[in-house]
Formats: sequence, C-alpha cells, structure tokens
Amino acid sequence: MILRCVLDGLLLEAQITPEAAKLEVFDGDESFVMEALEAVYYEVVLATEADLVALERAGLRLLRRADDFAHGLNC
Repeated sequence: MILRCVLDGLLLEAQITPEAAKLEVFDGDESFVMEALEAVYYEVVLATEADLVALERAGLRLLRRADDFAHGLNC
C-alpha cells in the first residue's frame, strides 16, 4: 500500500498487520506505527481491497482515499 502525506506530498510505503491491527509506515530505513489521529495527515494512494478492509478493522477510518486513488493487485 502507498500513502501520501498531505502536508508535504511525500509518498510512503505502508503495511497493515491484521492480527495486530497496526499500520507500519516506512520512511526510508526507518518505520513507525501510525496512530489513529495521525491518519488525518495521510491519504491512501494505492491499496488492495484487502488493505482497505484491514484499515477499517484497525480503526484507521480517518485515513481517506486520495483523489487519484488506484486499486492495486499486489501492493
């Protein structure tokens, strides 16, 4: 899945861990777990349907789809 920061346009790779209900976001060599309120500053650019369902289950409803959102087959 690919996220974009709405503040600076930076594209970041992200991976949801369904069993832990956590979204890990990768920024170069570093990563962080996104908190629910941080989701306001990001939007989903590319994701599978499974990713979107997992985000909903993880409680990240504030993470919205970008205007240029695209479904990916194997993100």
